[in-house]
Amino acid sequence: MAADRVSRTKTIDGIVTPAFIHNGPSFFFVDLPVFADGLVDCWELLDLALFRDRLRSGWVTPHPSDPAEVSVHGLAAWTTAGGRWELDADGLFERVLALVRQLNPRMENLHDCHGRTVEMVGDVRVSILAMSQARPVRVVDPKRAFSERVPGDRLSVLVHDGEYHLASLRVFADGVVELGRLPSPEALDVAALRAMVEAGRIVGSVPEGARVHIHGLGSFVVQAEHYGTDPREQLREVSDLLDKLNGRPGSIARCRTAYETYLADPTVAHREALRAAYEAVPEHNRRYVGDMDTKDVGVRMILYGEKEIEGWSHRVVARASGEKDLPEIRVPKPKDE
Repeated sequence: MAADRVSRTKTIDGIVTPAFIHNGPSFFFVDLPVFADGLVDCWELLDLALFRDRLRSGWVTPHPSDPAEVSVHGLAAWTTAGGRWELDADGLFERVLALVRQLNPRMENLHDCHGRTVEMVGDVRVSILAMSQARPVRVVDPKRAFSERVPGDRLSVLVHDGEYHLASLRVFADGVVELGRLPSPEALDVAALRAMVEAGRIVGSVPEGARVHIHGLGSFVVQAEHYGTDPREQLREVSDLLDKLNGRPGSIARCRTAYETYLADPTVAHREALRAAYEAVPEHNRRYVGDMDTKDVGVRMILYGEKEIEGWSHRVVARASGEKDLPEIRVPKPKDE
C-alpha cells in the first residue's frame, strides 16, 4: 500500500578531484566528486568498478588528446596542445581509490551498482542513481561531533600570478570565499576577490601560446581561444550565488519574473523593469533566462527589437537548410507606446 511507504535522506561526504570527460569532439573539464560510499559522479553516479570501465573506454580521462578542444563550463573554451600530464588512466583510478579510503578508512558499506546504471520502469529506461548534484560545503570546526556545515557553490576562474592557473572559486553562504585548485589555496572574502579582479590577478582570457596549469593534473598550451568570460561578470555571478545560498532569488529568477510580468501586461514601464532585470544578469548566464529552446531571444526581442530573432539557433539552422517557413517567436509590443 502506498500509505505504508517512507523515505530517508542521508548526507554522504565527498572530495572532488580534477579530470576531463570526453563527450563527442570536446573534452569537458570537471571536478569529479568522489564519495565515501565509493560512488563517483562523472555525469552519472558509478561505483568503482563501473568508474574503472569509464576510464578504460576514455569517457573519463586525466588529460585531453593533443591537440584537443577543451571546454570549461561558464569560463572558456580553447584549442589546446603541448600537454604535460601527471597521470594516466590507472593513476587517476588509484587517486580516486585513495580519496575513497581517505573518506572511509575501513572501506565499509561501499555501494555496488551490480554492473548497471539504468532499470526499466514500464517501457521507460530510468537512471538508477543519476547525478549527485554535489555542492561544496565548509565544515566549521570539523573535530566536533556536530560541526556547523556551511553550504556553498563553485565556479572556475583563471588566476594569473606569473603563470596561468585554472583555479576553483568556492563561495559560501556566510560570505567566505575559497580559491582552490592552486599550489597554495587561499581563503578570502568578496571584497578581497574584487580587489584581485581589479588588480588583474583573476583574468578572463589566456593569450595564444600561454600555458595553463591545473594543480594535481598537469598543464596545456592554448593554441586558440574560442571564448572567455569577463571576470567582472564572474563577480556578478558570485553575488548571485550568495543570494541563492541565502534563500533569495538570483538574477535569473528575477529576470524571469520580470519577463512573465511583461508578457501578462506589456507596458513601457514593465519593459524597462525587464531591461533592468535582464542587464543585471551576468552576460554569460543570460541565455538561461528563457526555456531550453528560445534561450533569451524573446527577452532580447522585447528590449532590442525583432531583429534579435535572426541570431536564434533554430532560425539559423532552418535558414541554412533552405526552409521557407522559418521558426518564429512572437512577443507583444508595449500597449501604451
